[in-house]
Amino acid sequence: MNIEFVTNDYLLAWYLLFKPSFSEEVQKLKVKLYKNYGKQYMRLEKENVEILKYNNDFIPDDDTIYNIIFDSDVFKQIKKETEHHRQFLMKEWDSNSKKIKEIFKEIVRFEVKDIYHILVIHPKLDTIEYMRTNPKKNISWGKADDVEDSMTTLMRIIYTIVKYEIGSFQKENREIVTSIIDLTITNELQTRLTGVSKYTEGFKNLKILKRQLYPYFLMYLGADREELVSYMMRDKMPFDIDKYPVEKELRNVDLFGFIDFCCKNQKYIIRLNNLDMM
Repeated sequence: MNIEFVTNDYLLAWYLLFKPSFSEEVQKLKVKLYKNYGKQYMRLEKENVEILKYNNDFIPDDDTIYNIIFDSDVFKQIKKETEHHRQFLMKEWDSNSKKIKEIFKEIVRFEVKDIYHILVIHPKLDTIEYMRTNPKKNISWGKADDVEDSMTTLMRIIYTIVKYEIGSFQKENREIVTSIIDLTITNELQTRLTGVSKYTEGFKNLKILKRQLYPYFLMYLGADREELVSYMMRDKMPFDIDKYPVEKELRNVDLFGFIDFCCKNQKYIIRLNNLDMM
């Protein structure tokens, strides 16, 4: 899994134009551009799709507004801050990538071959976007809380990459797929990296569904009947082991295989009216 952290001036300028203003200076610039170049301004409304698709190969049909933005003092300052954020993310990834890659491969059991380009934008834009069908694997990234917990930020980036890799696989069972990715990255990968259980984290609206999938996820991780107890104690996620015959074949499949198993057997895995909360 290779990740490159880059910036793109056109993408950064587009977000300043069409995302909520996070400063008075940005708002003034937008108002000025809209008053003087209203039609040209609105023609750029969907251009982020092309920028994300082509990144460095993107060439605008009309660069009038972009050039005005690039020459502004407010953009120069925001670009400087964005570059600082890019360096922060890159440094955190470089410091942790070796260990992350090793554990990631153990858990998902497939190789991410493509290079993912994280197009860093200003964190105050508080945005993550990507095109699921884009073969160039470009993801725009800038979240307000990125610097609060760098490990959590890296987990969110990897979570997004796994969603990209899974694509439309079992798309009719979106909640199951999302829950499994959350268990895999937000919970298990982060737990192994930090040495502290992170199973209280993740999507709160999927908490009950994840509890239903959890015993089978442990079987996927390779836990036998005795090890299930250790995992439950570690994560404080108890269940009645006697109600769950160990599915030994799960330890031999990759994440796609596990998702497929859960979706095909969801009628007996997901028993929301009979959730065992010991």
